[in-house]
Amino acid sequence: MQSYPDSEPKAILLIRLSAIGDIILTTPLIRVLRKRFPSARIDFITKAKYADLLRFHPALSQIYEFPDHGGFAELKTARRWIAAQGYDVILDLHRNLRSYVLTWRQLRGPIPRMSKYAFRRFLLVKFGINRYREVVPVYRRYLNVAGHLGVGDDGRGSEIFIPRDVLQRINARLRESALPEGRFFALAPGAGFATKRWPIEYFIDLGRNLSKNNRVFCILGAQQDRRLADQIRQVLPEALDFTGRLTLLESAAVLSQARALITNDTGLMHMAEAVKTPVVALFGSTTRELGFFPMLPESVVIENPEIRCRPCSHIGRHQCPKGHFLCMRSLKPERVFRVLKESFWD
Repeated sequence: MQSYPDSEPKAILLIRLSAIGDIILTTPLIRVLRKRFPSARIDFITKAKYADLLRFHPALSQIYEFPDHGGFAELKTARRWIAAQGYDVILDLHRNLRSYVLTWRQLRGPIPRMSKYAFRRFLLVKFGINRYREVVPVYRRYLNVAGHLGVGDDGRGSEIFIPRDVLQRINARLRESALPEGRFFALAPGAGFATKRWPIEYFIDLGRNLSKNNRVFCILGAQQDRRLADQIRQVLPEALDFTGRLTLLESAAVLSQARALITNDTGLMHMAEAVKTPVVALFGSTTRELGFFPMLPESVVIENPEIRCRPCSHIGRHQCPKGHFLCMRSLKPERVFRVLKESFWD
């Protein structure tokens, strides 16, 4: 049974330090909290490099930007700032050592923290034993942290607010590059770990098929994805390469104009859905139970459930522990191209 506070909170703090996808998935909670408590102060603590994802969210009152490489001294500074704000409610959406330090003895009552289903995840990843009675997406896990406040899923999904000047600047750049609004595809070949990356030669084959069928596309990613983008452009020089050249909000603006994003399980996948652009998501070493599958009904997940060693990690690995990498190599480019033709052609 939910227990509601005796009086409506006047100040609420949300804590989620990283990363792109996780922070984007907190936005349904931010929205419903604002609707439930229209007069409350609602603040958010996150790392400085991710703050733009929330900077223009109309439901937030203030963002505390934690230094990207901050240590214990920065944690003490942030703790003092939290203590001075007089929060009635603190919601820990990260549940790691840093968030425990930030929240230690900040309130007299308990501080709700997100459930990571750590034991079930351990059984699934280490032994292939699935004890998930229900697959609870990460955004709903965040909502559950605030269940005692009387909020729930409004079904509107995640969101990113992009300033008009950023949209205008990106739209002008797309026009100059002959990428027509709503008519081009975006490719995201990167991911934090190798076992979450579709083979680059598959991205090249897919790009070749798109070009043969007179479909234009761009490449998106962070600075560390430049090597992958260079490999694609060596074969397909017509591809417009944005990797490492855009801010987070500029990347979101590009995605807002794309027909669809072909992506690995990464932050750009959640960014695309937040601007209501469907994704074709390639899932290898990670699975639905871990909570990060796409949410939009138009989005498509391509995976091979017959690979019994999935998932081999909840975040990915630097190499396949079995050596065969069949979870990704069995997802052939022809299959992805067929999905694009069936669902996203015009």
